[in-house]
Amino acid sequence: MPRRNRQLPTVQLDLFRSLSPQSLDWLCLSADVREKVTRLIARMLSRREVCDLLSHTDGGHDDE
Repeated sequence: MPRRNRQLPTVQLDLFRSLSPQSLDWLCLSADVREKVTRLIARMLSRREVCDLLSHTDGGHDDE
């Protein structure tokens, strides 16, 4: 008899729920914080680009 793939119900946790109802505005952040966040995002995107380039080489892994 085939087994049924039963998935247990999952609960989404509210890990990042804000204590205040207002949302943050980018321009309300200090210039120092905006600069640091911009650098971190740029570094993250450049690393992602490098990983994408390495994983999409011509011919794939099986070519000799």
